[in-house]
Amino acid sequence: MAAFVADVRNKGDRVRGEAIYRRASLSCMKCHAIGGAGGKVGPDMGSIGGSAQIDYLIESLLDPNAKVKEGFHTVIVVTDDGKTFSGIKVRQTDSQLILRNAEGIETAVALDSIDEQVNGTSLMPAGLSDKLTHQELVDVVRFLSELGKVGGLQVSRVRIVRNWQALLPSGDVTYKLRRTRLASVTEDDPAFVWQPAYSRVSGDLPLNDLPKVMYRGPFQKAPSGLNFLRFSLDAGTAGEVELALNSIDGVTVWLDGVQVETAARTTLNLKAGRHRFTLMVSHVERTEPVQVQINDVAGSKAQVQLLAN
Repeated sequence: MAAFVADVRNKGDRVRGEAIYRRASLSCMKCHAIGGAGGKVGPDMGSIGGSAQIDYLIESLLDPNAKVKEGFHTVIVVTDDGKTFSGIKVRQTDSQLILRNAEGIETAVALDSIDEQVNGTSLMPAGLSDKLTHQELVDVVRFLSELGKVGGLQVSRVRIVRNWQALLPSGDVTYKLRRTRLASVTEDDPAFVWQPAYSRVSGDLPLNDLPKVMYRGPFQKAPSGLNFLRFSLDAGTAGEVELALNSIDGVTVWLDGVQVETAARTTLNLKAGRHRFTLMVSHVERTEPVQVQINDVAGSKAQVQLLAN
C-alpha cells in the first residue's frame, strides 16, 4: 500500500485519470456524480479528495465492499409472491420502499408485500479495477484524490451546464433530418433517442466523447459530423438571463424549438416554467469542447435552475 500511495503522489496524472474515469466501459459516471453531473447510485465524488486519504481511495477501488459509505449499501427485498428486488434505498413512505438499481431506475415496493429484507453489499462490482493497468489505476486515484482539494480540482459554483443529453445516431435520425429540417431535432420524436452526457470537472464537454451524426446537406458532396446536444432549466420567475458560450464557432442554438441568434453572450427573456436548449455542433467548424453558462442579468428578477437529465 505504501508503494501504491507513493506511485499516486509521484507518478499519477490527474488529466489522464479523468479521461480514464470517463470511459463508458467503466461506468463510473453512470453511478457517481461529480458536482451533480452523473448517476445517483453512489456518492457524489465532487469533494472526495478533500475528505478521503489516498489509501482509502485505493482500497475502495480494489475492494468496493471493504468500506461502503453509510446509506449506499444495497437493500435486498423478497416479497411474499417470491419476487426479489435490490438497490440503494432512496426513501421509505408509510406504504412503500423505494429502491434505485445500478441503472438508476427506481422501483417502489409495497411494505405490506415484503416477506424478507436484508442489507447487501456495494453496487460497485468487484473486479472493476482489473480492467485497468497499474498506471491507469494510479492515474484514476490521483484524479479522485484531487477532487475538492484546495489547490486541486474543484467544481465551480458558476452556473455551468454539466448535465447534457446527446442524440444517438441511427438510420431513422438521418432519414428524418434529411427529409424534414435540422430544427426537427428539437421535437419529441420517437426517432430521436438521447443518452446522458456529462461535462468534465472544468465544465467543458469534449466533442470526441460524444456520439456523432453523419449528415449530408443538399449542397454537400460528402457527409459531415454533427453533435446534437440538449439541456433543460426551470425558470421559477420570469425575466432575463444570459447565455454564455466559450465559443460560437460551429454552434447553432434553439430555445424551445426556436433558433436563437447567438453571440458569445446572449441575453434571453424567459417566461416562467421549464425550457429546453438544443445545440447543434458542426465538426467542420469546431473541434474544441463546448462550455455553456447561464448567468444572471443585473436588474432581472429571473430565478433559474439547471435541471438534471
